[in-house]
Amino acid sequence: MEVGLQVKTTYIDSNYWIYWFDERLPEHKYVDRIMQETIRKGVVVNAVTIMEVAHYFRNLSKGEFVERIEIILGLSTLKVVDFTLEILKRALSFVPQYSQFGLGARDCVIIATMEAVDVDKLLSHDMGFRKIRSITVADEIE
Repeated sequence: MEVGLQVKTTYIDSNYWIYWFDERLPEHKYVDRIMQETIRKGVVVNAVTIMEVAHYFRNLSKGEFVERIEIILGLSTLKVVDFTLEILKRALSFVPQYSQFGLGARDCVIIATMEAVDVDKLLSHDMGFRKIRSITVADEIE
């Protein structure tokens, strides 16, 4: 890597993790390539997003559940951001403002986390994020 060249990390929303792991979903074929590319470059998530993915996996066998969560948490390019009081307060300040775009409280936690760690790219299929000017949304799903 050249001196001064910084690879930007990307926040990956829970829907992309779910589409990537669940090959039965029609979205899987669209996200596989970009997930692999994004993971190689660097990924940020917060604990809330990991819990959303875990909630989706809840009906798997214990072994499959643990294996999938360990795959995510074991990624060498992954940074998990704690859900701090500062991020909570910032997220709460976004709720009234961004609810008009169809974004909920957990979505506001994503925006606050991205702001806290200076990440401006989001991989998500949630259309509401596209209305937030401070972030760039990447979405490969047709």
